[in-house]
Amino acid sequence: MFLKRSGSALAFVNLLLVTGCSSMGGASNGVGNIFPPVAEDLIKIESEPSEAAVYVMGEKIGVTPLKISHKDVFPNTYPKEKESVYGRVTLKKAGCSDFTRTVNTEISSGGLRAQLECGDMNPALSRTSREASRSSETIEQRLDKIKDLRSKGLISEEEANKARARVLDDL
Repeated sequence: MFLKRSGSALAFVNLLLVTGCSSMGGASNGVGNIFPPVAEDLIKIESEPSEAAVYVMGEKIGVTPLKISHKDVFPNTYPKEKESVYGRVTLKKAGCSDFTRTVNTEISSGGLRAQLECGDMNPALSRTSREASRSSETIEQRLDKIKDLRSKGLISEEEANKARARVLDDL
């Protein structure tokens, strides 16, 4: 009985070898695919306003709207100096603040929709609403909020430093 099972297993392994398994195109038996090819999932990147430059691993790869490969964001190998941008997508548009996110499972499956901060449409109204919200928070609360945003990867180190400077300038 053992020999019978071993023979079946060997026959199956030989069948797989003969059919030429491939992770790209699946395995074919001459009639059709035994295993369908693995489709590469793409990450959809959108922004408001559109036509923001998309940077992955520190390199511009296109403008929004755009679909990018997981391999672009998470390459198997990369230079040590690019470690800080591994897994991150940055959107840049003239007149707007840079928008950076670390790609997580939610972004991988649902895409990234970025609302860029691009100046004030009505500066007087925006300034008074910002000042009102600032007056209700202590300096410590505002600095803690900046620290929290940075630790979550919602803002870059540069953006956090600028925000801290603005808070401290209000003293």
